[in-house]
Amino acid sequence: MSIIGSNILAGASGGAGAADYQIERSLRFNSGDSAYLSRTPSSSGNTSTFTISSWVKRTKLGEFPRIFGTYTGGSYIGWDFEFNNSDQLDVHYYNGSSYNIRRTTTAVYRDTSAWYHVVLAVNTNISGDNSVRLYVNGTEVTEFATKTNTSVGYATNINTAVQHRIGYNYSYSDFYLAEFHFIDGQQLAPTVFGGLDDNNVW
Repeated sequence: MSIIGSNILAGASGGAGAADYQIERSLRFNSGDSAYLSRTPSSSGNTSTFTISSWVKRTKLGEFPRIFGTYTGGSYIGWDFEFNNSDQLDVHYYNGSSYNIRRTTTAVYRDTSAWYHVVLAVNTNISGDNSVRLYVNGTEVTEFATKTNTSVGYATNINTAVQHRIGYNYSYSDFYLAEFHFIDGQQLAPTVFGGLDDNNVW
């Protein structure tokens, strides 16, 4: 995992072409190893707008593989972007007493042989549902079991001097991860990170 610039985490990259594409830098998280990545920004960036893009391959079901989260110790204030123990994708921001922001998919993701491209694009300066957008394999998720929007301009603890973690946020994780990107200050579409191949596969 490398860090580029002040607020961008960059993951794997590889050669051109679909058939011979190789991931040069990817990760396997095994909960038994108690391993994770963390970074604490030295100065604050944009607290309302960001995009996370990553390829994820699940290895165990019914657990909480945490793709990304912000960590503030025992207060539990912060972001979680994860699969929940019902195998739904769940993203939320907890303020210490309630969920200001939440999206829990109706769909479940239980194919342990598949790589999922997940994109979380947030801009709390936008009102309504478009403030938090979630994409899987290039398609926007529009059906949610739980959906909570916050007030316009709400400032979270993203890009502040708290730990930003990959692969752990209150519990260790089991999954594969590649091409992780964290973009500060922009709400981006999945086409920035990927596209359809000649067989119309993302």
